[in-house]
Amino acid sequence: MTLDERLNQLRQAADELAADVQADERLYQRIRHQAAGRGSARRRRPYLKALIPAGAVAVAAVLALLIWPANMGTQAPLNIVSVTAGGADGSPEQVLSTRADLPQGSVSVDSADKAPAFRNIWAGSSNSSFPMVLVNGAYYRLLSSPKKLSDKQLGSALGTVTQYVSGMSGQGLCSNTVLQGETVWQVRGMGGAAVAAKIDGALRVFQRVTADGQGAVSSLAEAIAQSGVKELSLSDVGRVRDSQAAQRLIGTLLSGASYQGSGCTKTSQVLHIVFSNGVTLQMYVRDSSLSSCGTWSCPAFFEQFRNSI
Repeated sequence: MTLDERLNQLRQAADELAADVQADERLYQRIRHQAAGRGSARRRRPYLKALIPAGAVAVAAVLALLIWPANMGTQAPLNIVSVTAGGADGSPEQVLSTRADLPQGSVSVDSADKAPAFRNIWAGSSNSSFPMVLVNGAYYRLLSSPKKLSDKQLGSALGTVTQYVSGMSGQGLCSNTVLQGETVWQVRGMGGAAVAAKIDGALRVFQRVTADGQGAVSSLAEAIAQSGVKELSLSDVGRVRDSQAAQRLIGTLLSGASYQGSGCTKTSQVLHIVFSNGVTLQMYVRDSSLSSCGTWSCPAFFEQFRNSI
């Protein structure tokens, strides 16, 4: 069939269709209605396009909620991230683990409200002798912290070491740790509670203690009056960080403690007294007794301490 024959068939079909169409008012209204419907559909399409992604997201969320509980028991184990909070001397105090696949450094642990672990800041003993300075009959024991005291925290000079001894006894101003000829200083704001001297070129702090039955009344009250207490820390119990509360607790200790003797027994619990000048002193604790410069009993102090944390 040629192209002309096909065109003739199309014209014939169109004529037959047109013969059935009546150009009246009903046809006119029908055309208007259909045209209006097509325009409305075109106007609605942008909204439909916006709704399709939102609907897909909602469906995906519902499917996730339905599928996730069923797979909880069979999911692959997550990575374990361990976080270690170290003590001031580098020893680990506590290890926490969290089940999370997190980048390194994204986990921080605040252990401020956790009970502090036992940490002895008195320097270790050797052959029944601890590193000390003897000043006018008063024994001062070396502290392991701070490693270096600032020159600005020095008070008056007490004199120079006249004798280097190997044990715990000597005459005048002597030491088994500080070399002969080194100056011994008061620590500013600490009264008779602490002294300082150089060891290997660094100023180190020594705390007033008892040794060989010597030493009686603590000079703690003098240091508190001059510097004030910033914080109290009782190992395995807690910390009192409010300075006013710490001052009241120390007031209870000084006014209510009863003297038990001049000895000082090592225990597995300590009280750290942090002063406003940054110096920390230590006392051993056993039951309701504390010891450093003699041993003192004060049940009220420990009761109030626990009520303050």
